[in-house]
Amino acid sequence: MNERFLGEVVLPGVAHSVAVARHCVGEMLAAAGHRDVENALLIVSELATNALVHTASGLHGGVVTVEVIAVDAEIVRVEVTDDGANTVPHSRVSGNDDCHGRGLWLVKQISLTWGVRLLGAGQRAVWAEAFTGAAVSVFFGEGMVAGSRPEDGR
Repeated sequence: MNERFLGEVVLPGVAHSVAVARHCVGEMLAAAGHRDVENALLIVSELATNALVHTASGLHGGVVTVEVIAVDAEIVRVEVTDDGANTVPHSRVSGNDDCHGRGLWLVKQISLTWGVRLLGAGQRAVWAEAFTGAAVSVFFGEGMVAGSRPEDGR
């Protein structure tokens, strides 16, 4: 694998942060040349919303961290780290009259794969990978490709 770190954003645990996260991830993916990003952006919305609604991230002082990694030229991984909860995220089937409960089911349907990692100190990361189509090479300055980390040469 030739994974590339594209970026990270740390946001306060408030509802408006979902839209900000979606915007930031869209900009990261565009800068790296990814074109078909709708599924990745929907994943960001669902995972960030779940973090705010179902974990300590939505409490006063909570934060949500969104990280974006290009797995390869056509696949990205979106990872949302929350401040933890007493439950483990899982996909479920909601009834027709339910107003909530479809987020992870939807993520499961549109992602290539998804999962949960426990990080310690109560934190956990929920991640999903999405197809974005072939990335177009985008260059910034001499020898630096969008998404590279100048400090480590990636």
